Amino acid sequence: MLKKQTEQTNTKISSIIGADMVVEGNIKAKDTIRVEGGVTGNVETEGALIISATGRVKGNVKGSSIVIGGVLEGDLVSNGKTEVISTGKVIGNMHTKSLIVDENAVFQGQCIMNAEEVLGLPGENLKQIEDKKGK
Repeated sequence: MLKKQTEQTNTKISSIIGADMVVEGNIKAKDTIRVEGGVTGNVETEGALIISATGRVKGNVKGSSIVIGGVLEGDLVSNGKTEVISTGKVIGNMHTKSLIVDENAVFQGQCIMNAEEVLGLPGENLKQIEDKKGK
């Protein structure tokens, strides 16, 4: 299933965090990132972000489109499609243009979809949107 989702991104994967790899710190990239291991820190890319079934990210993430098959503990920002497949688990808030949550997937948090603008920084974006609504 995740292989199918990866093919749908139609982009070259330029960075892979392997299954036996643990990264502590923030990651920034221009192209697609695939996480099969562990990351403690923020992950930001101008391309797609794929968290495979064995992948685990503890931090905020941002990408043009995001597929989650593993675990994300943090906020998410995507100016495209976000998909949580059946093996995926998201504990955090989302700001995305569109969202697909498969059966048996877990999502605990708030989601803002199709807002006029997708703000740039995970974690801060939901507060900024709520502040705008309150004014």
